[in-house]
Amino acid sequence: MDNLIADVSDIDFIIESQLENQIGLGCLPFSNMNKSGAGVCRFFIINQCPLSNLCPLRHIKADRTVVCKHWLRGLCKKGDDCEFLHEYDMTKMPECYFFSKFGECMNKECPFLHIDPASKVQDCPWYDRGFCRNGPLCRNRHVRRVACKNYVNGFCPKGRECKYAHPTWWPLPGSDQDTQKSRWVCHYCNERGHKIQFCLKLSPEERLRLQEQQRMLNVNTSGVTLPHQGASAGSRFVSEHLKFGGLMSTSQVAPSGPRQGPQKPLDEVTCFKCGEKGHYANRCNKGYLAFLSKVSLQPHEMESARG
Repeated sequence: MDNLIADVSDIDFIIESQLENQIGLGCLPFSNMNKSGAGVCRFFIINQCPLSNLCPLRHIKADRTVVCKHWLRGLCKKGDDCEFLHEYDMTKMPECYFFSKFGECMNKECPFLHIDPASKVQDCPWYDRGFCRNGPLCRNRHVRRVACKNYVNGFCPKGRECKYAHPTWWPLPGSDQDTQKSRWVCHYCNERGHKIQFCLKLSPEERLRLQEQQRMLNVNTSGVTLPHQGASAGSRFVSEHLKFGGLMSTSQVAPSGPRQGPQKPLDEVTCFKCGEKGHYANRCNKGYLAFLSKVSLQPHEMESARG
C-alpha cells in the first residue's frame, strides 16, 4: 500500500550516492589504528582504495577464511595486516581445541567449531588405486566405489559431478610417464634401486664397512653417543660392541678419553650440595637442600663452643 501511495524507489538522494562512493572520507591521523568498529571498504575489494593504510574503513581480504581468535578477545595488534578474518562469523570460527583434543567440550555456549573427527579422515589413495597393504589398520578411509562405465570407455559427460568413481590408472611400463620405482641412487654405480652400502659391485669388505658406518649413524641419531675417529680405547670398545649387534646404555659406555687437566684427590674435593669433602656433587647421596641443614646447625655449634 505504501508503494502505491508514496513510491520513492525512483528517487536517488545525494547522501546515498556519497555513502556508496565513499565520498568525504577523511584520512586517519596515523596507520594501524583500531578499526574493528568500522565498516568494510568496498574499493579495497577491487584494489582501488586511494587512501591505502590511512583509510578509516576496514580492509578485508577475500582469502581469509578463519576468524582471528585474538581479535575475538580484543587482543589482535596486527589490524588489517592480520592473516585471519576480523569479523564475527559463526561459519568461519576456528576449531575448538578441547573438542579436537579430547573429543568433547563442556562449554555449552562454545563459540568455536566442533568438527567431527570422522569428517577429517582422508580417503586412502592406495585403496582407490586398487589395493592397500595396511588393510583395516589403515589410518585413512577405505570407501568402496563403483567405476563409471562412461569414464572407463573414454569419456564421462558429467565430469566431477558424476556419482560414480573415476579411477586413475598406473602408467604403462616403459612409457614416458612411467615414474621411477625408487628414489635411491647408488653413489658408486649411479644406478637406481639401492644404496651404496648394498651395491653388489663393491667388495664384501667395503660393503661391511659402509653398513657398519650406517648402523653407527642410526644409533647416533637414536640417542646413543658414538665414538669419533682417533678416540681412546674405551670408545673402540663401544665400536666393537656395536659391531656385533649389541647396544649399550649410556651408563655402560666407557669414557671417550681422559679428563682435561689434572684431577684433584678426593680429600680436597668439596661437594657443593652438602658442603662436605670426599666426593663430587654427582656422587652425593644427599639432596640439593642438604647445605641448609648444615647452615642451621652452625649457630648451635658456636653456642656450644662458647659454653
